[in-house]
Amino acid sequence: MLQVASLIAIHILILTQLRFEVWPEMLLMPYLMNHGFELYRDMIVPWTPGLMWILQGWFWLMGISVWNLKILSWSIIILIDILIYLIAAKRWGKIAGIISLISFFLLQPLFDGNGLWFDLAVVPLLLLAFHFNNPLFLAPAFLIKQSVVWLFPLFWKQWKRLVLGVAGAIGLSLVWFWSKGALSDYWFWAYDFTFRLFPRMPGHLDFGNWKLWALALAPFVLIGAIRVIRGIRGKRVIGEEPLAWAGLAILFALPRFGLFHFQPAVAFLALEIGSLYKCYKSYKDNKIYILISLMVIYLGFSWFRVIQSQWQKQDRFLEPEIYQTAAKITLETDKNKSVLLVNGPELAYVLSDRLPPKPWLTLFPWFLELPGFQEKLINKFKQQNLEQLYRFPYQNEKEFVPGSYRPVKLLEYLDLMSQ
Repeated sequence: MLQVASLIAIHILILTQLRFEVWPEMLLMPYLMNHGFELYRDMIVPWTPGLMWILQGWFWLMGISVWNLKILSWSIIILIDILIYLIAAKRWGKIAGIISLISFFLLQPLFDGNGLWFDLAVVPLLLLAFHFNNPLFLAPAFLIKQSVVWLFPLFWKQWKRLVLGVAGAIGLSLVWFWSKGALSDYWFWAYDFTFRLFPRMPGHLDFGNWKLWALALAPFVLIGAIRVIRGIRGKRVIGEEPLAWAGLAILFALPRFGLFHFQPAVAFLALEIGSLYKCYKSYKDNKIYILISLMVIYLGFSWFRVIQSQWQKQDRFLEPEIYQTAAKITLETDKNKSVLLVNGPELAYVLSDRLPPKPWLTLFPWFLELPGFQEKLINKFKQQNLEQLYRFPYQNEKEFVPGSYRPVKLLEYLDLMSQ
């Protein structure tokens, strides 16, 4: 166990030296919730509420800060490390456990894993569902990330238990939001909008480019090729195949590509690598040597790229300009009145200890281009006597690219308000 603890310590030590991804929502959402904003009614978010509840409780207990976000993120990663080792060791032996653990901490940072997002938070529950072959673990996982639906086919033989678990989790959450007077808002944004409208909203669909996909898929293809070449001893049920879980988890990156969406897939790929130690025949084959060599080259190239761009670099989304903006807002605004940041850094709300008007939402096209939504938003702003407004320059990219997108009707209202 000392060896395992040392490997986990190395993993976390490496992460402390890499750029941390401070996703603004991970601080802003719990900040607003702990200041009286109700999910879905006062905050427009397209995710199920599980992680937001966890964040709200964590920051209520620990206090809201970047360091406390880092502690929570790294604690989840440590939990994933432990689960990967224990699962692999239980199934294929201690050496396989060590191999899986090493594989995970070599691959995990390469996929923008140094930061908390929904895809990382859901991994422990997915590993438990895999290990115990129990779809009930997918119920709380679904309340963290709707993309868990991609893994439902793995439990087709236990579909009744799966349906019961997911329906029960959704049902309990519906009761909660009914008690808060936000039932219709919750149903629309977390389910109706997310599954029916979100994938085809302007600006949201983004498959990335072939270079990013090649970089992301390379380790999966190489390990899959090793498995195909060597074959397996005996038959395994598809739900017990780490590679099957990894393959379906790749779909978490759709319909909007991002390397961080691969965190669940990477965890199961690490288990698959560990399983190779016990489940396959001799590796004395030139094809296998070539594939392993390519994997080593991939790791070397990817780590060079990560060290060059992320080693001891400023936390992402917490650049000095954001602190300067927050300081300016603190000096110039009344804390008792809401502040609207248009195309601005949302973390400035947290850093300046100011609140936006209700509802808060990221001013992205996939929300604001809903028919009639800008008009509804304007009416709500009018009811709040919005006075404090900060605008930030737009970029000049495509029409619906965040940072360049200009919501016409909302901007017309803000122009009138500023006169």
